[in-house]
Amino acid sequence: MPATEQGRLAQEGYRRLKNGEAPTPAQLAALHYLIRLTRPAPLVHGGRPDDLGAAEHVETFPGWPAFQNTITCLRLVGRVDRASPTLATAQSIGTGLLVAADLLMTNKHVVDELSRGTDVLEEGQAVVRFAWENGSFGADAPVPIVAVAALHEALDLALLRLKSGISTPASPPAVFEEAPVAGNAEVVVVGYPLDDAVRNPLFIRNIFGTEFGVLRAAPGQCTSTFEDGFYHDCSTLGGNSGSPVFAMASARVVGLHNGGGFLWKNTAVGAGAMRAFVSGVAG
Repeated sequence: MPATEQGRLAQEGYRRLKNGEAPTPAQLAALHYLIRLTRPAPLVHGGRPDDLGAAEHVETFPGWPAFQNTITCLRLVGRVDRASPTLATAQSIGTGLLVAADLLMTNKHVVDELSRGTDVLEEGQAVVRFAWENGSFGADAPVPIVAVAALHEALDLALLRLKSGISTPASPPAVFEEAPVAGNAEVVVVGYPLDDAVRNPLFIRNIFGTEFGVLRAAPGQCTSTFEDGFYHDCSTLGGNSGSPVFAMASARVVGLHNGGGFLWKNTAVGAGAMRAFVSGVAG
């Protein structure tokens, strides 16, 4: 359906809502499309998410300023890359969260891609770059990934072992939320979205501009839940696989993003399953 037709249906649906009437199914679908189209994805600078900017985003997410001031662990979110001789030739694959001194959590399908489907890794194949922010790069200090510590096929989770003795970010640890995320709760995906023009239309520039492969914090909502996970509508692209999902209200981890479709819906593994997986490996 052309974007102009989607816009017309969304306007009609909005007018019906204002009049206390229920939108038609087509109008409701157009409204959901429009909402997802306008979900922002601010950059992160100095470990703090940027302001939302547009007045409509500020109105949609009134809890954003508190989240900006409460979140303290974003330096633990790393960009997972293939190892390469130079930074210029580095190929970014996904995102990961440091959950122990030498353990990085990401998706199993990220490991599949890093390992060419073998699901085993050794030093020299992959690295993680922490706090890789737009316009504020320090010296390039990638941390080598030396092994796959554990995989969870059913939940699409993986723990990667990092090289011991290599400095990782000094930061308060990420805290897992105890209760499952509630439907309609405001959540934030933090990771490293990549330019994805092949699968996604050119209007991703409206959300992401031209800065890709750098740390972003994308707000949205949990749209529904299922066993061991939930759906959300945050703006994500390829490269966000393995991104932690935070509750905006508490700044605690409520999930790990593991897939989805642009302007459709995304899936995430829940914090309870993540916590159990880490405990089984780290003790």
